[in-house]
Amino acid sequence: MTGADTAPVMETQSKPGGPVTELARDMRLFDITMVGVGAMIGAGIFALTGIAAGHAGPALILAFCLNGVLTLMTAMVYAELGSAIPAAGGGYLWVRFGLPGPSAFLAGWMDWLAHAVAGSLYAVIFGTYIVWGLQVIFGLGEAPTGAGGHGGGGTLFGMPAWPFEKGLTLLICVVFLWINYRGSKETGKAGNIITVAKIVVIAIFIGAGLVAMLRASGAVTVAETYIPFMPNGFSGVLVAMGLTFIAFEGYEIIVQAGEEVENPRRNIPRAVFFSLLIVIPIYILVAIVCIGAMRIPEDVLAETGWAASETWRYLAGLGETGVAVAANEFLPWGLGGILLVIGAILSTMSALNATTFSSTRVSFAMGRDHYLPQGLARISAKTRTPTVALMASGVIIIVVALVLDAERVAGATCAMFLLVFAAVNVSSITIRRKYGDKLRYGYVVPGYPIIPLVAAVGQVGIAAWLLASQPMTLALTAGWITAGMIVYYLYSQGQEHEFRASAVVFEQTPRVPKESPYRVLVPVANPQTAAPLVDLATRLVQPESGDVIVLNVVAVPEQTPYWSTSRFVEDGRQVVQEATAQATESGHDVRGLVRLSRDPGRSIVDTIRDRGINALVMGWSGPRRGPRGKVLGTELDTVLHKADADTVVLRGEVPKMPERILIPAANPRQAQFAIHVAESVAGPSTWIELLRVLRSGEDEETVREAMRAEVFDINDGDTPVRSPNVGLPVDLRLEESADVVGTIVDAAKASDLVIVGAAAETWRHRRSFTAIHRSVAAAWDGPLLLVKLHSGRARFATQQVIDFMTSREPES
Repeated sequence: MTGADTAPVMETQSKPGGPVTELARDMRLFDITMVGVGAMIGAGIFALTGIAAGHAGPALILAFCLNGVLTLMTAMVYAELGSAIPAAGGGYLWVRFGLPGPSAFLAGWMDWLAHAVAGSLYAVIFGTYIVWGLQVIFGLGEAPTGAGGHGGGGTLFGMPAWPFEKGLTLLICVVFLWINYRGSKETGKAGNIITVAKIVVIAIFIGAGLVAMLRASGAVTVAETYIPFMPNGFSGVLVAMGLTFIAFEGYEIIVQAGEEVENPRRNIPRAVFFSLLIVIPIYILVAIVCIGAMRIPEDVLAETGWAASETWRYLAGLGETGVAVAANEFLPWGLGGILLVIGAILSTMSALNATTFSSTRVSFAMGRDHYLPQGLARISAKTRTPTVALMASGVIIIVVALVLDAERVAGATCAMFLLVFAAVNVSSITIRRKYGDKLRYGYVVPGYPIIPLVAAVGQVGIAAWLLASQPMTLALTAGWITAGMIVYYLYSQGQEHEFRASAVVFEQTPRVPKESPYRVLVPVANPQTAAPLVDLATRLVQPESGDVIVLNVVAVPEQTPYWSTSRFVEDGRQVVQEATAQATESGHDVRGLVRLSRDPGRSIVDTIRDRGINALVMGWSGPRRGPRGKVLGTELDTVLHKADADTVVLRGEVPKMPERILIPAANPRQAQFAIHVAESVAGPSTWIELLRVLRSGEDEETVREAMRAEVFDINDGDTPVRSPNVGLPVDLRLEESADVVGTIVDAAKASDLVIVGAAAETWRHRRSFTAIHRSVAAAWDGPLLLVKLHSGRARFATQQVIDFMTSREPES
């Protein structure tokens, strides 16, 4: 974004001011609804129902219901944001606008892998079900019995079945990578046919199961199969929720295709809710019939010693093929197995199609935003699809499907989906606060902000429980997040900052490069005001130990194209060259820098970050009425809040040889920095007066001893107070008064220079300069320095997060 009035929906450029990279809009409401349904009714319901039943027992039904509630709440958030910001990337894109720091990268990183690995799981289950069909329907091998617990694929043609499963897995991956390469229109057509067909198959399965439950007879009644309802307690339900959450993802793919949907503000919310209305009842009914209609074979009962009513144990032992075995039991003539093999094949194909589509769009968006290599944002001129991103996602899908244990990776996938959805829920609150009046919503979440908060808390809780109960899932999730943080800090952070930073159009290099120099930045606007600032900067750092960088920001109005700014650039170069010429006479190796920007404050922050600036010297014309919450002015306050450096703000001109310098002291840490600045500008006969205004009831001697100890590290009352580096005499002056500003101004009348330190700061809040500083400046018209010591990396990062989350202003 380039300014506060720009809504995030505009952030689709490949380079600020450059051509827009867009995808073709050719998906209708039915097409995009089927994409969501196809992704949700996939291998999750077929492969994970039995596995999850082993944890929850009959309470698998409750796990599906609770997952449905959480999904519905999060879907409301996705519908709201998808209608307002219909761009490729979906959840990743919204987290970029709604959460600070590396949150957006991590959300995209996890979302990319989660969708890709979900595709891997679907491809593996495709191979598993075809092999099971060959074993059971055609009698070409031996299928797993379920008595020995989950694991092992049996045999096929007298050989181990797993090589055949892997070969089929590779084949289906390649087929759907090719379909996705053909474009979203071809993707949608293939998905529509498959999705409608599998809904019909699953409807037949549910109907047959309900009939079998009504006709059930024998030693075990239907009711007994649900008792005990929670054999492993509610903790088992939570684990089952985590493991099966992958079956409820898919609706978010609707919004990740936002750039390819016709009339997205209307169709995206409708498609999200239509897909959920179709899917959630199907899942609940599948759980009911699998447990209630299934019967355990006598030979399995004899081998295991299970009770005949514990059908959930049998489901767990069958693992991925549990649903197919259930169908084979309550449909006649082996039709159940045939039906479920067809349904599983269709489901896994449509889900693989959708997750390939989605993972590609996430990596495409991250490449376009320069979080990942820009080549991922390359679009085929022929098919208008992101081919490089498709290839990258395809490599992950194939490698995971062929090498890793799909069941274990599915747990990590669910955990990452839960964390991404939780981040989106929190982001929706921030986005509405910061950008709500700048966006056009096609749907608004009711009960805001309760619904997104409840959904986020629930998702984080389930993810935490899943990770705590599944060590391998925890290891895989932590490993991928750690790898993402390494990629972010070693590559993505620098690439993204370089892409978004304001353009450098002129730079002077130092004559003698120094090793790790102390760098002082001086933003200047014209030669007349530059002289006092550059003079102050050269007095703050010795020529042999540091550099002074003079910066001029050429402010480019919104309506002015960058290519027409050459004459302004030349003016900026002259300002910088004149300012550096003045400082060079003092022996300093002063460097010049000119940047183009629509936001000067942001350009100063960019320079502090990418040039490793240690100290900042800025000019100030004095207090005046400004925006609410601003003390020094929009530009100065922006720099102070967005960058962490030692800061000196000058009003007027520092005397060459000041006789007396007044430093009002309230915060010991900032007072120490103010004294350091005073030493830098002092003459041989300078005297420092450190003023402390006492509150009513404070003991003067106690405060004096505390000041000597905290500011000067003097613990006895006889040692004279002097500045630590130069040894200037310091007078400690304590006065009790209710009029802080008046007392400071009265003391300033006998001084040549007043240096005021920043207010106290905490880990939560950064106060910097307050209305008291502005009042002192308004009442005192002599030379004035406002100084602030840097916060430190940890404190500054914490304060940045809090500022981001509590501010109502859009981020630049």
